[in-house]
Amino acid sequence: MGVPGLTLATLLLAAAPSFGRRGWLALAAGLALWAGAGAARLALCVPGAAPGLSVVLVQGNIAQGQKWNRALVDRIFTHYLALSHAATAALHGPAVVVWPETASPYRLGQDASARAAIAAAAGAPVLAGSVDFTPQGRPLNALMAILGAGPPVAFYDKWHLVPFGEYQPDWFPLPIQVVPGGGFAAGTGPKTLHVPGLPPVGALICYEAIYPAQVVDEADRPAWMVNVTNDAWFGNSSGPRQHLVAARLRAVEEGLPLMRAANTGITAGFDAFGRELGRIGMRRSGTLVLSLPGALPPTPFSRFGLAIPLTLALLAGGIGVLYKRSKKST
Repeated sequence: MGVPGLTLATLLLAAAPSFGRRGWLALAAGLALWAGAGAARLALCVPGAAPGLSVVLVQGNIAQGQKWNRALVDRIFTHYLALSHAATAALHGPAVVVWPETASPYRLGQDASARAAIAAAAGAPVLAGSVDFTPQGRPLNALMAILGAGPPVAFYDKWHLVPFGEYQPDWFPLPIQVVPGGGFAAGTGPKTLHVPGLPPVGALICYEAIYPAQVVDEADRPAWMVNVTNDAWFGNSSGPRQHLVAARLRAVEEGLPLMRAANTGITAGFDAFGRELGRIGMRRSGTLVLSLPGALPPTPFSRFGLAIPLTLALLAGGIGVLYKRSKKST
């Protein structure tokens, strides 16, 4: 059902006791059905084989006020290189390193020396957040796959942009200079990255993880998802924690493992059932190394998306109208 369907079910069950004894019985039956369906899914759905890949999630813990300070560029970049190297040097077998949103202070799409330094330090494919630019000069919030000094072998551009943070909506009447050059340009939508040596991966940048049924290219279904973000804006508040829970729900809805690298936290990984595999807490610098689990078969929600909760909402509304008319006639 996804989050909208769960919301509808929660509201219906919460309202059930208002119908008296029959409502309480309906509430008990609904909760039993809900719990039974969940238990059956956990018991009957079997994930595929794990691909045998170690995922290194890097949390640089760069304060927002330092992130774009040009005097600190080399220090920040060296910090990420050191964290990546220390983690991968102790590993045996295939691995991938994930840097958070806009982690690289250098433009990885244009800077071959920066790409070479990343590849040398990690010794493995790196999915790194970086700013890129369109041919017209507008910035892009990108995730790039780095294998060496050559051009990125795959890239993804954020398409759910933050209004008034990354761009100014056309409908807003007052001019606000959010980002020079007209603000960030949007990507084309959900995309699966095909990187040599890695299972196909669906990319999500920052708050794109809050949109149910809009996180995966179902025509090119990935084997896992990666979410890179910079939650430093929100400090040690409910924001990073709420964002983490939303990302976890996307794993459950899609039946895909999700690995999340956050600049200042919370960095974490989840399997295809949404079970947490590990985390790095807020405002800490470090790496989290997790074995990538297998994916589940496509879930009903991944196949039909928001059509499921919409159908349930229309059905519930229709039943409500019929009930009201029957009460009037009696």
